[in-house]
Amino acid sequence: MKYFVFKVMAVEAGFVDEYPRGSPTKWKFSKGISLAREFPMGGEVSFSDNYPDDRSLYDFQPNLMSGLLVSGRARKIIESLEVTNAEWLPVVVKDQQGSVVGPDYAFLNLQGAEDAIDLERSDYRMDAIAKDQIDRINNLVLKPGTISPQAMMFRCTTYLRLILIREDVLAAFEQAGLTGFRTYEAEGWDGLEL
Repeated sequence: MKYFVFKVMAVEAGFVDEYPRGSPTKWKFSKGISLAREFPMGGEVSFSDNYPDDRSLYDFQPNLMSGLLVSGRARKIIESLEVTNAEWLPVVVKDQQGSVVGPDYAFLNLQGAEDAIDLERSDYRMDAIAKDQIDRINNLVLKPGTISPQAMMFRCTTYLRLILIREDVLAAFEQAGLTGFRTYEAEGWDGLEL
């Protein structure tokens, strides 16, 4: 089974620069823990005024927080794949003028993590503050035997900010024509997002 690094990126996208008012502390969104009880009902996010000309909407919407802000269309695909570790935190997306442009979006909060990275063979630097987390990767080597067969879209235990997807998930995303993301073959990935 092949795995891919999953990154949200798009050209001229309406850029969201904060979670809805009343959201949990930002750092919690990258920990793989449930946030449904803390997340505000009826949450709204808006395109940043710092990028007034960027107004395009994508299935995976770029945002300052590096969260997975997902369209209703993408959510249906992910749900149809039976990704079991998905927690959905619904929001409405508004443009810079406050008009609703994405009524059915949600932050996809992936629960848990997989011990997927071979720390002995990968080339990386650990974070100076969160000492159990990788800060920078120069050559990613996976341990496929330690990844659960049910893991389709997941965080990595020692690099929680990194999202990996299986090749069948990528194929489903491509077949559906989902937009706003880029992938890199995980094995040998150098940490660059070009």
